[in-house]
Amino acid sequence: MIQKRRSWKKIALIFNLILYSSLDVWAQKDVLFEGFFKVLINKQHIGYSITRYEYDPKSKNFYCTVFTRTGALGGNIIESLKAVSDANLVPLNYEYTTLITDNQKSTSKKIEAKFIVPTKNKKNSKKIKMIASVFQDGKLTKIENDLPNDEVFLSYFLVYKMLKSKVGIQTESRYTYDSIAEEKAAVIKKSVATVTGVEDVNGVKAYRVENKFDENPFLSFITDKGELIKVVTPTTGVVAELVAKPNEAVGEFPFPTNTLKELYGEVPLGTANIQSKKLKEEAFKSVTEPPGDKKFGTPAGAEIQSKIETIQKPIPKLDKELVSPKSKEK
Repeated sequence: MIQKRRSWKKIALIFNLILYSSLDVWAQKDVLFEGFFKVLINKQHIGYSITRYEYDPKSKNFYCTVFTRTGALGGNIIESLKAVSDANLVPLNYEYTTLITDNQKSTSKKIEAKFIVPTKNKKNSKKIKMIASVFQDGKLTKIENDLPNDEVFLSYFLVYKMLKSKVGIQTESRYTYDSIAEEKAAVIKKSVATVTGVEDVNGVKAYRVENKFDENPFLSFITDKGELIKVVTPTTGVVAELVAKPNEAVGEFPFPTNTLKELYGEVPLGTANIQSKKLKEEAFKSVTEPPGDKKFGTPAGAEIQSKIETIQKPIPKLDKELVSPKSKEK
């Protein structure tokens, strides 16, 4: 009896482990976009950036994680962001860090911000409050401000805010917005994003979005699903382009695996985007549709087809007249 009880306990333990591991899988966030960007200035490779957007169906929150690293030509910058917003893109919290090394001197900045969102009802007229701690070069500054309105969002969620709007992303649409500049922990008012047309960007049809944010112009190229393909900063000449393979973006720049694991929970692969999917489709196509023998003009797959036909067709009977005399003697 004791042995039976122990065996049942083991079975129950195994069942619980399987159940909990399954729940962990189900609890994972859906990756909406993940890609590596090659950062250039005057067509010269100066660094890379990794962007991931996720949605958690359980909490109904949106997540944005970004890591950027540049070399000497890009200012020796290491920058990261982890931001969370609710289903309506109301900001919940974010953490921003940057480290800049210049002439062997380093300057650092870290912002930890959270937002107190009041319950919406007729009696409650309180505004969303931002509480931020800014650590800059060893000094701490506290910021507490009410957001000017309920439509203020974290700037990195602009694309999703546009997608969720009544107009959406379409040609000649204009979107005026107030958003938070994560690197400043400040609200930037009356920014404007205008969709001016559709262009082919590295083989992908994308909307051209002219964005003026914090008095700086930006040019973004976005797909109809909200995937960012390219960003141009005219004032600095910096260009960030989505690439299919991570090594195209990273090049010879340092790739801090441990930092990325801590930031993303794993080392990002950068495959959840249109460029990577295109590359996979092309690779798969080359396997499923093998090239023919160009020298002899053999159609693709003809050799395989002929082998199949040989197996399927019955072997013809020999004509008596074609049988050799020796075989007749036998």
